[in-house]
Amino acid sequence: MVIADDVQDLLESLAVAVGRGMSVDDLEGRVVAHSAHHGEVDPVRAHAILSRSVPAEVEAWQEAHGVTKTCEPVRIPDNPELGMASRLCVPLLHQDRRVGYLWIIEGTGPLSAEEQSRAIHDAAAIAALLDDGGSSHTLRRLLTGEIAVRRAAGVLGEGPLRVLALRRDPANLREAVGVELARLRRPPAFTILDRHAVLLLNQREDAQALGERLAAGTRGKVGISAIHPELESAVEAYREAVAAARAAAAEPGLGPVARWPELGVYRLIAEPTATPIAGLREHPALMLTLESYLDSGGDAQETARLLHLHRTSLYYRLARIEELTGRSLKNGTHRLELHLALKLIRWNTV
Repeated sequence: MVIADDVQDLLESLAVAVGRGMSVDDLEGRVVAHSAHHGEVDPVRAHAILSRSVPAEVEAWQEAHGVTKTCEPVRIPDNPELGMASRLCVPLLHQDRRVGYLWIIEGTGPLSAEEQSRAIHDAAAIAALLDDGGSSHTLRRLLTGEIAVRRAAGVLGEGPLRVLALRRDPANLREAVGVELARLRRPPAFTILDRHAVLLLNQREDAQALGERLAAGTRGKVGISAIHPELESAVEAYREAVAAARAAAAEPGLGPVARWPELGVYRLIAEPTATPIAGLREHPALMLTLESYLDSGGDAQETARLLHLHRTSLYYRLARIEELTGRSLKNGTHRLELHLALKLIRWNTV
């Protein structure tokens, strides 16, 4: 059974046992699962169910009562201004890692000692599912096509997102990455796939800083994908991150952390359709000018002679080419990228 279903089943069983409405949130405040309507439903709970998120002011009220720091259940008093009844928060902890929160509405009165004991017991089981079983297992199944995006979103969230891939000797790879992630307040979803450590990051996380720490701590090479708007493109982001990590391993000049959008010619090698000259396709004269210029080794005089252009006209075209491609013709790596892209067009048309 899919992990998300297991969490839902545990939550429903607990809700029926104590007769209260409840939900499970991840560390970003996203609703992972919620019970059917047992007990009171306040406006905050109704909003969370519909949007699968918690408003910032509600999150602030909860954090003001220590929910992000405590390892024990904590009661949050009601807040009529927010439309929020009193709640019991049970931190979801697994192997000393905080993976989320179980929220139980107590508007009609606190749970009994027996009910609270049951909640703590079930919270431990939910935490185990959401930790390695939830995030890691779900991320792996998503990237290998074993689970639909809709099912994975309940555990992993929806986006925007980036993928970070760490490439190094596979021996003790999980343990080496785990040491670094254990230092984070909110560790990201993480799995091992095809000799890479793969991390799913949200847009707010500092991917560059994390990548630099992982590279330094593991002596590996890190690749970071572009930002993708939703979980639907997680597989594409994964391919980008792996390609960037490979480029970092192949080209020391990229440094220990390489970003997909900045790979230059290596991006073109990894994905020939990622051409930097797309903006020139509607300007055949510029395409011809660029190819002639590069074929001539950047000799402006020879290019002008071949194209029967005045030097001023040639320089205008070259400036326009730089503007449309976002590349500098004074940069050798950029010239190589553009030249290869032009030759790939010829290659693919025969």
